[in-house]
Amino acid sequence: MSALKKLAGQTAIYGLSSILARFLNFFLTPLHTTVLTKEDYGINSDVYSLIAFLMVVLTFGMETTFFRFYQNRDKHSNPGTIFSHALFPVITFASFFLIMAVVFLPIIAPLLRYENHPEYVVYLAIIVVLDALTAVPFAKLRAENKAFRFVSLKMMQIILFVLLNYFFYWLCPILVENNVASWLTDAVYHPELGVAYIFISNLIASGLVILLLAPQWAQVKFIFNWKLEKRYLAYAAPLVIAGLAGIANEMVDKQFLKYLLPESIAFDEIGTYSANYKIATFMMMFIQAFRFAVEPFIFSQYKGESPRKTYAQILKFFTIFQVLIFVGLLGFIDIVKVFIDDKYWIGLPVVPVLLFANLLVGINFNLNFWYKLEDKTRYGAYITFFGLFFTVVLNLLLIPKMGIMGAAIATLVSYGAMTLFSFYLNQKHFKTPYETGRILIYLVVSLILGYVVFTQTREMYFVNTAIVLALAGFIALLEKSELKKLLKNG
Repeated sequence: MSALKKLAGQTAIYGLSSILARFLNFFLTPLHTTVLTKEDYGINSDVYSLIAFLMVVLTFGMETTFFRFYQNRDKHSNPGTIFSHALFPVITFASFFLIMAVVFLPIIAPLLRYENHPEYVVYLAIIVVLDALTAVPFAKLRAENKAFRFVSLKMMQIILFVLLNYFFYWLCPILVENNVASWLTDAVYHPELGVAYIFISNLIASGLVILLLAPQWAQVKFIFNWKLEKRYLAYAAPLVIAGLAGIANEMVDKQFLKYLLPESIAFDEIGTYSANYKIATFMMMFIQAFRFAVEPFIFSQYKGESPRKTYAQILKFFTIFQVLIFVGLLGFIDIVKVFIDDKYWIGLPVVPVLLFANLLVGINFNLNFWYKLEDKTRYGAYITFFGLFFTVVLNLLLIPKMGIMGAAIATLVSYGAMTLFSFYLNQKHFKTPYETGRILIYLVVSLILGYVVFTQTREMYFVNTAIVLALAGFIALLEKSELKKLLKNG
């Protein structure tokens, strides 16, 4: 029981800290969309989408590889040796990448459309290298059940990053305007740097974490076993391929916008798209919280009575909460939109499309429990590549004609295709008795009501409140018997 209590406590620590970190990142969006131009905000989004791709390559799946070999080591395996051999590829790839980025900067910068700001490429390279180098040490902390130290370092990094952003973009302009502490602002503040202060803040925060991980770095053993290293690389390679496909599904739309739209407007459009995407990811907050809460429960129920029936109920009630959030956000979109600066509101039409895409992400997450339970994780890669096909083809076809709406539609269709494929595989291999008809009713009704509140009753908050309540009442009526059982058992 003590082990289970410890596991539950650590799960809560990791879950709450992850949600808090996401919230703090959200907290920067109103600041960035206000102080940055559309172009600079687009550059910020573009750089971090590239960092996401590069992190998958440079870490080369060594976090998961370390867990695999650390948790299944025999008496002849040395934890220090495992740690070192998981870290060696990351150090090698990161060092090679940084050298190549600097040496070929005159070629890379124009390719990425940063010929006027090659320093952005340098910032990008250093940030991704620093973050990649922390991946395995952080994995080691988790493997050793050092949850508090792990969370403390992660939270310190994100809090420092947020504070530095507010220092450069909020406090420094106030100090300059009021001619206060000029010795400080003259030394560190140069308004013409613009978006670069985001990257500088990240560099400082990531650099400090590298230093604070010194105890982990001290445990590196400089003993190399090529036979052992080959095992690690062979295990990790499929993870990298699947990881690249997954991150491409999430981030590649920004790269398509950059290269398929006229260069004169590309970064402006990326900025508009990314700012409105932030509104759509409000729904992801619920999905993130749900994920941390439900994953341990799902695995614990696998050997219990009627687990498939339980999983089916989870999906249905998850969908209910999702459709209520979907219609609610659209019904009050003119309140929610103040989260971003008004210069981005021209892109609000993409929000319903992206919101529903994120709703499908949550459903897809539920449908895919089966292959994790059955140790058939290769199906995750199949599903991801299936979605990536639609992502690539539709972005190529739609962005030149429809701009950011084309990117949003491509995202929706990709996640829709993944959800259908996931459902097919679930029914073929795990046969979960989902109430498909009932779930489809909720999805269709939410789409109709979402359209009404977004286009017909906009800013009619009393009417939209009544519509959301009516949807809740309609669902409660259909789920009357289920709700009675839940209340009785609760």
